[in-house]
Order: sequence, then C-alpha cells, then structure tokens
Amino acid sequence: MIHLKNISTVVALVLCFSAIAYSQNQSAEAERLRIQAEERVRKQVEEKDWEAKIFELKYANPNTLTNTLGVFHAEVASPGGRLLTVRAPKEIMPAIEDTIKRFDVASAGFKDAELTIYVLLANDQAGPGRPMPQVLQPVLTQLRNVLAYKGYQLVDTLIARGNTNNGNISLMGTLPIAVGTSEVSAHYDFQTFFQLENPADKDPVLRLGRMVFSLSVPDVNNRVENLRIGTEVNIPRNQQVVVGKATYKDQAFILVMSSKFD
Repeated sequence: MIHLKNISTVVALVLCFSAIAYSQNQSAEAERLRIQAEERVRKQVEEKDWEAKIFELKYANPNTLTNTLGVFHAEVASPGGRLLTVRAPKEIMPAIEDTIKRFDVASAGFKDAELTIYVLLANDQAGPGRPMPQVLQPVLTQLRNVLAYKGYQLVDTLIARGNTNNGNISLMGTLPIAVGTSEVSAHYDFQTFFQLENPADKDPVLRLGRMVFSLSVPDVNNRVENLRIGTEVNIPRNQQVVVGKATYKDQAFILVMSSKFD
C-alpha cells in the first residue's frame, strides 16, 4: 500500500527534475541564440570592407573553379553560363583575381572554337524573313530535294563561342517568328559542350556533346508549343551540316550549323 505522503514526495521529485531539465534547455537555447547573434554581428562588421565582382571565364569550368576558390574567405557562385560571381574582403580580392587568371587558361591540346547556328523555318509557301545567306544555298538545294516544303526563310543566326575542353556552352534568347500576319517572340535555349575529335585519316571535327536546342513558340492566343532538337553531332570545319528539325503545325524549324576552330 502506497502512502499519500510517498506519492507527494515522488510528484515533488518529478516536478523538480522537470524544472531542472527545462532550465537547462532554456539555457542551451539562449546560448545558441547568443552565438548566432555574435556571428551575425561579426559577419556584418567584416562585410563592411567586402566588394563584389563578376568574372566571365574563357576556359575554366565555373563549378571546378568555385571549388578551387573555396580556400578563400569569400562567397563564390556560378549563376550560369561561364560567369562567376565573387564577394570577398577587399584585401583578398587581388589574390582571388590572380588565382582565376592562373586557372582560366587553355590547356595543352585544347582549341578555341566558334559555332554558327542558322535557324531556318520551312513551310509550303515562302513568307517574309531574313535573306538567305549565299553560303547556305548548297544546303537549301539539298533540303528541297529531300523535304516537301516549298519555302525556306532564315529566322536568325546565332553564334556560340567556347573552348574544346568540355566546358558547357549555353545560349538563351528570343527569335522573331511569323505566325499568320503577326510576329511573336519565341524563347530558345541552346546547350552543349565542345570537344575536338581527330578521326584517323580524316580532318578534325568539332563534336557537340549532349546538344539540345529548345524552342517555346507562342501562337496569337498566347498558347505555347514547346519544341526540342537533341542529338550528338560532328561539325566539320567550315562546312554546313543539317543538324535536325522540329515540326511546328504545318511548318518545321531546321538547324544548320558550321564550325571554325584553329
């Protein structure tokens, strides 16, 4: 039989221990908040003398260089493309710039390359568009022999430059597309990487790895149709290559590319 006095003693002990535990938790939380506040104040004081810069890389991979710059007390990020953003104390920014210059160099065997992308629109009747360059006339003849479309127009010419060190190549923007009697802006996104290949007993070619050309075309009612051309393709130097096509209603977008490299 448990006496009431004993029960009261147990309850008192439980309450006492609970109060101690609560007090300890409160103290730990207060200490954590104090450390966070001190860290915020310290960072604010330090960043009074910080500066920010944007670097456009020519050769180095932004993600790789971000890891390399991790040894500095700085905030480094790659927002996309070949850009690198850096926030750091003024006194160490020169060292960071020097490191970027030393790593952003062409490695042995790598070459600069330029890719010209002709975006053509084929249909059953020739419409308004940019004049077809003379350099594309042989390709145009070839297309007319293999496709049923009668009219071809040049929508735009894009230029992608990079290095053959497998760095990512990225282009984004808008293209003017004629839809009926109106003109709309179609958003495009081009992604690939350059790689130089030297087949035996053949001229070197520029290989486009994981090439994707995406196009979002709105109609007059703002309904969007998403088109995609994706492939791996070799582009011989100074030659035009039909890379692919994407059908849009009774028309087709066709990509023709040529390359230049040292």
